[in-house]
Amino acid sequence: MSTVDGTMGRRLGLTGARYLALSALACLLLLPLVWLVMSSFRPAGEIFANSHQFGWRTFVPGRLTFENYLSLADSGFPRALLNSLFVAGTTMLLGVLVNSAAGFAFAVFEFPGRKLLLVLVLASAMMPFEAIVIPLYQIIRWFGWVDSYRALILPEVANGLVIFLFRQFFVGVPKEFYEAARVDGASWLHIFLKIALPLSWPVVVTGALMQFITQWEAFFWPLVAAPSPDHTLVQIAITRNISFEETSWGRLFSSTTIACLVALIPFLAFQKLYLRNIASSGLK
Repeated sequence: MSTVDGTMGRRLGLTGARYLALSALACLLLLPLVWLVMSSFRPAGEIFANSHQFGWRTFVPGRLTFENYLSLADSGFPRALLNSLFVAGTTMLLGVLVNSAAGFAFAVFEFPGRKLLLVLVLASAMMPFEAIVIPLYQIIRWFGWVDSYRALILPEVANGLVIFLFRQFFVGVPKEFYEAARVDGASWLHIFLKIALPLSWPVVVTGALMQFITQWEAFFWPLVAAPSPDHTLVQIAITRNISFEETSWGRLFSSTTIACLVALIPFLAFQKLYLRNIASSGLK
């Protein structure tokens, strides 16, 4: 009995030490983010006053102020924030429909070249975006979409990784479900919308979150495709606080804090589904 108790005690001790080490590492990694957030509440002249030493004054402002956040109202940041919410939200909704339909087709239908096409879809997810930016810009220019919401949204709707996640899920659904519906006279569109898609809601959440964060963090393509102030996205607006002549550190930190917070809220809400689906997709 004592041997069992000793073994359990060692296991609990190792588990506690592991969690303690991971917690310490997490706190260490979060220190730059904490400094960023707290510096956004400092007056402009005090942001770097205690940055040369490591102590509690480095992270705790001597005087709190909201002037950095209030100054954003006079800039183009609120418009950029709304633009990013619109672009990311629209891409997310369209992406769920397009990518789930493509994943359903790959999982259910037999057609010539299906495996090759799936390989190409996965290859598109692995290809660096910089390699296709020039051809993509030529295409949207031919369509007359330069400097428009269509240029920001449509190229990002189809996502090879999200298609793969849906395909992996639909492969695991028993085909008897589809066959029974077909016997009852249901069309494939009805089966997809009423049977397959409702079953895949964990993948829907995961794919939607992936596409939302991707669009929220987009910088290079919006800078190329939509340079006008009317279509500026949040990441572009953040960088406009930096110039060769002067950098507005307070506005830079406050705008970055808002952008991080908006992206963090949906991720924290659905992180369990996100991580579980990413991990399980390769096991099916």
